[in-house]
Amino acid sequence: MSASFDFLPKVKNREATKLLPWVMAIMVYLSALAATGSLLLHSGFDDWASSLQGRITVQITGEDRDEIIVQSLEIQQLLRTTPGILTVRILSDQEISELLEPWLGAGNVTDDLPIPVMIDLETAEDAYVNLDALESKIKGISENVYVDDHARWLGHFYNLAYTVEYTALGILVMILLASVSIVIFGTKSSMSEHKNTIEIMHLMGAQDQMIAKAYQNRFMYYGLKGGIAGLVFSFLTVFGLLSLIQNLASGLVEMPTLPYLKLASLLLFPIFFALLTMLTARITVIRALGRMV
Repeated sequence: MSASFDFLPKVKNREATKLLPWVMAIMVYLSALAATGSLLLHSGFDDWASSLQGRITVQITGEDRDEIIVQSLEIQQLLRTTPGILTVRILSDQEISELLEPWLGAGNVTDDLPIPVMIDLETAEDAYVNLDALESKIKGISENVYVDDHARWLGHFYNLAYTVEYTALGILVMILLASVSIVIFGTKSSMSEHKNTIEIMHLMGAQDQMIAKAYQNRFMYYGLKGGIAGLVFSFLTVFGLLSLIQNLASGLVEMPTLPYLKLASLLLFPIFFALLTMLTARITVIRALGRMV
């Protein structure tokens, strides 16, 4: 008997597996969304964190504007002589207003607001700056000084990013396990539906490998068809959400750069799910046929 013989009914006439392409589309859709979210978070956080690493902000507050300006100049001179600090720059009033406008609204940053003087520091990559000692020296000039080391709380965001990534990985693993379970159930249901046909084929000399090949080809088609549909809908969802977020967050936060090269790897998802479906169906059929008398 020919090894390429396909005894299964046409795709449109199947009963036990007619919903399998839709199920695989949902699985690929969820997997692509989880992977895309993880990639976007990782890319956006890396861009944001790299701009903050090695930077320190010094804020000087007070009621007398002239006094805190004089104090800021003294502090600037002190910081320039501190080892490990590369650059020291006092932010202009325009820059501080631009930082506050997204939160207070355009035109609401008036002269009567107690706006602090801010000094931006950049430290050397291989240098260690004792912030406690630095803050103590600065407080000798002004008690109303706050030193903000971004690295102190940046570590908490790293932990959050890693937690989200591991969660996304866990979701992917659960989706894969669910997909395998669904394919196994669909394969066994199809074999039960065509049990008489399989028994007749055995009597005619058909080998287990030939029957398994018919199933693996059919299920690979289901997985590939559903995978492509799920991937298309996931891309539409992602770009639609990014467009909405970009419009809502305009001026508040900077949107991360899309990692197009990494996102291109999602194109392999339908192929991967098709292969997973094919292998699962083949193994299920071989094991089921081995138990048949």
